[in-house]
Formats: sequence, C-alpha cells, structure tokens
Amino acid sequence: MPVTVDLATAEETEVLLNLWQLYMKGLAEFRDTEVRADGRYRDDRLRTYLAYDEHWPYLIRSQGEIVGFALVRKSKPTTCVIGEFFITSEVRGSGVGRGAVAEILQKFAGNWEVPFQNENSKGAAFWRKTISNLGYEAIEANLLKDVWLSFSNAMT
Repeated sequence: MPVTVDLATAEETEVLLNLWQLYMKGLAEFRDTEVRADGRYRDDRLRTYLAYDEHWPYLIRSQGEIVGFALVRKSKPTTCVIGEFFITSEVRGSGVGRGAVAEILQKFAGNWEVPFQNENSKGAAFWRKTISNLGYEAIEANLLKDVWLSFSNAMT
C-alpha cells in the first residue's frame, strides 16, 4: 500500500489529539496511564511535539486516508527518536507501518533511537523486525521501563 508521512498542520491538531486517545487506550496495559475525570487520557506528551523546536508530529496516510501518526524529536544533535508511533488497527499488518518507518528514517540522516515496551509483544516484534528488514543493525538496550533500539542511517 502506498504510504505518505507528512508534518501535521495546525488545522490537523484535533486529528492528532483524537488519534492520541486511541493510541493511549492501546498502551494502557503497558504504561502507567489512567483516564482523567473528563474521560480522556493525558495528552501533554503529544502537546510537546506541537510546541517545541526539533519536535515533529507526522501524520501517516495510506491511499490518502489518515491511518496513524509518528512523533519524532532530536535527543542529541545527531540523533533522532521516534518517540511515539501509532497505526490504526484497521491497517496493521498491511505493510503501512513498515512503509511509514522507512519514509520517516529518510527524513533525517544520522543516528536513530526507537523506544518500546517489551511487554507489548506485537509492538516489540514490529520494531525488531521492521528495523532489521529495512537493513539497519540495531543495538538493543534496556532503559528504565523501555527497550531502546539504536542504529544509524548515515548516508554517505
């Protein structure tokens, strides 16, 4: 399936906020999260990507339809992190996620880090397989409650 990954516009903020709720619901069993009194999950983490320099909120589209998001940030001058990544359940397993990751990694040359929860077996398998299948050799480390994959896509 054709996939595009584009920066979210200010007009698409509400779309991101809505997708964030689906994302957090899915992660609730792996992260210490709780629903607030207004019935929504906290979204302050997402809002940092909307407010700070060197934080990029991307919307992922397949066949022109929004099917997910990726939040990318600089963690060091030559290192980017895919801090959050979400694909809707309707298109999971179709190659959309892999295509989106490939496109994201081409946006910035250098070092990359991808954190995920090992308890999230589907997410962990996705990241390990995707990074390997895209031809990157990742080093895996445990940091706090997450597993981090570190690799480079330095273009020569």
